[in-house]
Amino acid sequence: MRHIYLIARREYLSYVATVGFWISLCMIPVFILLGMALPALLDRASPVRNFVVIDEDGRYAAAIARSFADNRADQIGDFIESLILIEGETANLTAAQHALKQGKSEAEIGDLLGPQRKIAMAALRSNFRLVEAPAHSAEGLKPFLLAQQALGFQIDEKEQFLHAAVLITSLDEGVVEIEYWSTNVNERRLRRQVQTAVREQMRIDGFTRAGVDFSLVQRIRDLSPNITSLSPEKAADEAEVTALDRLPFIIAVVFGFVLWSVIFSVANMLLTSVIEEKSNKILDSLLCAAPLRSLLVGKLFGVAAVSFTLLAGWAVAGIISAMVASSVVGGAGGQMEGALALIVDPGLLLPFFAYFVFGYLMFGSIFLALGSLCETLQEAQTLMTPMIFVMMVPMMALVFAIQDPESPILTVLSWIPLFTPYIMMARLPTDPPMIEIIGTTVLMVVTTVLVLWGAGKVFQAGAMHQAGSDYFKKMITRWLPNKSKKVV
Repeated sequence: MRHIYLIARREYLSYVATVGFWISLCMIPVFILLGMALPALLDRASPVRNFVVIDEDGRYAAAIARSFADNRADQIGDFIESLILIEGETANLTAAQHALKQGKSEAEIGDLLGPQRKIAMAALRSNFRLVEAPAHSAEGLKPFLLAQQALGFQIDEKEQFLHAAVLITSLDEGVVEIEYWSTNVNERRLRRQVQTAVREQMRIDGFTRAGVDFSLVQRIRDLSPNITSLSPEKAADEAEVTALDRLPFIIAVVFGFVLWSVIFSVANMLLTSVIEEKSNKILDSLLCAAPLRSLLVGKLFGVAAVSFTLLAGWAVAGIISAMVASSVVGGAGGQMEGALALIVDPGLLLPFFAYFVFGYLMFGSIFLALGSLCETLQEAQTLMTPMIFVMMVPMMALVFAIQDPESPILTVLSWIPLFTPYIMMARLPTDPPMIEIIGTTVLMVVTTVLVLWGAGKVFQAGAMHQAGSDYFKKMITRWLPNKSKKVV
């Protein structure tokens, strides 16, 4: 046991005693927050682009303006719905949602949301701004489009320039031609939105010419049933399915992704460390000081401790991210508290750690054995390629599990021991039959024992007998002639 402890301690300290490890661990909250905020940051980094619309009769210009107003309303509606998802249907949020449907102003909606949320709502912005045209022809607008002349007003003390000009011409029989002028040939969002708004107005005009009341057509087109999701497992008066009911499935899949990420990361640590020690003859010195079995078990335990350190760091990062998100939206309500309760639910946490142990032992021992057969990372690549393909299967299955966690495909994959930890983790909230839980677990445990035994044999061949990356090829070659002799 002392040898195992000393080797495990050496492996653990070789990673956690470095400044780089702690810097990378502390950077995890930063990367999580950046992942959450990067789309918004990139969007806000782009300047609000000014454009003008030249339309003789004004109908299409008005349609484009309405389109941008509708988009703004949708943006605010999505913001309110995200608050409801986090905090639940509070009186203020419900009132703000109702006010938006009634067409109230942003100021009135902001007053209902409260000061902090009002500021967050004001931060939402469109990427384009419709401004008054400084000229009414393509030739007159050319200096403004080429940024040779400013528009003559400032916003936030910055001179404003023209990004695009839309010239609309109405021809006979309802035909409309649009000239879209801009030096930015790659920006197509504004072009698509203008085209959609004008097309909608053309359809209104077409119905009007045909003597059809378009408002009636609009009402018929907007007809849609109100659908409510209900669960027979809940009481009749509380049977409606809420976002909180869907959270266990989302959290379980996230746990599966975390499980895969940690196991793959620490297994790679084992691979690279063994290759480095073997190439530098350090492995020979360790074998002189400790038995082979102690060396193998000690390495597995030491890197397992590193993985638990990583998990602890990721847990702290998740808590920090939740606290920051809560402060942004004005404090977490019942939904956030419910999500945190689900995350620390023993029904998910205990299986998570159990699946981690067996998943780590299986893949860790395989990578450790492969590393003992290689002198360089280039040699390891030929052996690693099949393992990488194998490990990508549960990753792709977890993406599919987000949409359909009760798929028969996932049921089949969960019976494959190498995939069991990740797939079963994602399936647990669906309450799979007990026979599946017990059966897949027993099969996973038996496979883990066999893999550990086989990995020990390979590690012995690589570490003590200097077997190389062609170990498996030679073993098969030796086996085939024997089989052929028996056949003869």
